[in-house]
Amino acid sequence: MLKYSIYHKIMEILFDKINIILIITVFLNLILGLLIYSRGRDRKINIVYSLNVVTIIVWILAMIFYRSANAENNLFWCIILYISPTFIASSFLYFTYIFPFQINKTLFFKKWLIFLGNIIIVVLILIPNFIIKDVVVNPGSEKIITFGPGYIFYVIYTALYFSYGFWRLFKKYIHSRGVERSQIIYLLSGYSIAANSAFVTNLFMPWIGRTELNWLGQTLTLFMVAFTAYAILKYRLMDIKLVVKRSTIFSLIVIMITAIYAMSAFLVSLVIFGGVYTLQTQIITGLIVALLVAIGFRPLYEWLKRTTDTFLFKGEYLPQELMADITDVVSRTLDLDVVIDILKEKITKALRVKKLEIVILKDDSFSITSKKRKSLKKITEYFKKQRDVLVLEEIKRKHAENADLEKSVSLIDDLEKLNTALAIPLLVKKKLVGIFLLRDKRSGDMFTNEDIKTLETIAAQAGIAIENARLYEEMKDFSKTLQKEVERQTKTLKDANVRLKQLDVAKSEFISLASHQLRTPLTIIKGYVSMILEGSWGKVTDSQKEQLEKIYLSNDRLIKLVEDLLTVSRIESGRLDFDLEMVSFENMIDSVVKEFEQIAKNKKLYLKFIKPKEQLPKIKIDSLKIRQVVQNLVDNALHYTKEGGITIRLKEKKDKMLFSIKDTGIGITDEEKVVLFEKFSRGKDVSKMNTEGTGLGLYLSVKMVEAHQGKIWIKSEGKNKGSIFYFELPMKTKTKK
Repeated sequence: MLKYSIYHKIMEILFDKINIILIITVFLNLILGLLIYSRGRDRKINIVYSLNVVTIIVWILAMIFYRSANAENNLFWCIILYISPTFIASSFLYFTYIFPFQINKTLFFKKWLIFLGNIIIVVLILIPNFIIKDVVVNPGSEKIITFGPGYIFYVIYTALYFSYGFWRLFKKYIHSRGVERSQIIYLLSGYSIAANSAFVTNLFMPWIGRTELNWLGQTLTLFMVAFTAYAILKYRLMDIKLVVKRSTIFSLIVIMITAIYAMSAFLVSLVIFGGVYTLQTQIITGLIVALLVAIGFRPLYEWLKRTTDTFLFKGEYLPQELMADITDVVSRTLDLDVVIDILKEKITKALRVKKLEIVILKDDSFSITSKKRKSLKKITEYFKKQRDVLVLEEIKRKHAENADLEKSVSLIDDLEKLNTALAIPLLVKKKLVGIFLLRDKRSGDMFTNEDIKTLETIAAQAGIAIENARLYEEMKDFSKTLQKEVERQTKTLKDANVRLKQLDVAKSEFISLASHQLRTPLTIIKGYVSMILEGSWGKVTDSQKEQLEKIYLSNDRLIKLVEDLLTVSRIESGRLDFDLEMVSFENMIDSVVKEFEQIAKNKKLYLKFIKPKEQLPKIKIDSLKIRQVVQNLVDNALHYTKEGGITIRLKEKKDKMLFSIKDTGIGITDEEKVVLFEKFSRGKDVSKMNTEGTGLGLYLSVKMVEAHQGKIWIKSEGKNKGSIFYFELPMKTKTKK
């Protein structure tokens, strides 16, 4: 009988029309709360708003149980029904202090003051007959609540908290600008419609004995859900647009399936079992719904996708298609102007931005002339030190939360002078080659995280394409200059001049092929293989992952080979630039040793760096190029050592820094020493042990060291007796081309 009573009570709740409306309202509020919380578990705004939604859900559930309670439990659920809105009011008021950002330093005290008032009113509700006296049941109509003398305090508390919260939002609306202003007005509208309506139906009407609409206030929270959802979709409220986009279709499917189930259950019980809901009704209804879902799920999904795209996500682009489109076009041209025009056209059209300006850096100067050069220079200096994307709205928000940050004030001022909402650096191997400067979207929407990630990926490809095009332009200019110089020579050098032109054309074709036809596609392959390994296009099996990793490593070796060839070309043409800075040589060697530790362990070799007893002074060098020298020497030693290991030492010798690396490897004969540092030179035993070597590592090392006015040499007692490589650098370096 007890089981039947519970079952009967559940059926009574489910088949009450008002309860069905309330359950749907709970479901929609729950979706909103979960989405906002899932996208900001570490953000106070998201947490507090989610808690406010939870209190609303508790209020709605309390109404459902209150309407279905028996005489013994009426008063209990009535008390819960009136306690839960007090937390809605207090959490809403607290939310208005931190939305859209927190600027009040005394918020801690005010928070406790807000919730102290909440606790006091809850205690007053719990006092018998003070606020709520009794619940009178009228068969066929809603229950009537009789209130005590303290009910006026309850009304004042609720009205005061909500009114003050609305006033705070209104003041923030007046002083805000742009997207924040739009976010506030939609949130304020949704809450004010829901709250003011609930004041009438749930506070004042029951006070005069009219309870037929006391459930309507809960349902009207749908206005809050609707306005908040719209602000999320259009103005990136609390940054959950992407999640909403992915979940909207499935939420609608769940609602429609639930509606179909309820309708089927009602018709089956009415037609077959005379209005009685039984176990047989559940089985038949389940079979009907399962059949309908199996047949209609795919068409329903496609229809909802088209409908939501039309009305909710109109104008959305596909990031993968945009990236593929840009990659395909820019990889087929070396004309710098064409590359820039294509990037502007594709990005502005897809993201619907008002304008995209691409700044190209040439020898620390800009490719454009502008009255705003000072601001542009500051942004460039920022990107040379930090690689973070600059989002104007985010910087403003962070500044408002930490008003003492002078750095953010400068960035805000510079971005506003440039009329820029989003700035993205274009980097090639950590070198800044340009900047994307994007204005606001035409729709007024903010840039989403998906937008920013897509633009960062495009920026990486664009940086390579722009650098390749620029190198090609430089090579063409170099060819023209060389040709004019040769033409001024005497006629006696005519044969040499013809030969020189042939070599120059061959060099131009080589650099063009290496930098454009090889480096760009290889970098793109690396990026896409990496995305596949990360599961961007679905789950990857272990066997597939193994093959993809082989592709990734082989592609990486090809990229290194191309980079080495390009470096050789730059060295020989005198176009290799150096960036000198004071560097701790010891720290650099430490980091290289850590980089190769695992490789040494895998080969069962020791790799140790014996540091000097006293700390050495810093040395002025190009850290990236000298680091490459150390990496080449360590890599060679590991490749050509079977047993034992490698020992590295560093010491100061007069006004020079001496580096040495000793191995217990195959050694070097006197014949091999003669050609060891020449281009593409490899010993016989060396080529057998490491078939993947190119013969460029030591040649590049010599050129890098000599450019620093240093020297490099080797000592070895012969075959299978190990080797010691040395190089020394002056403490104060002036590089030579």
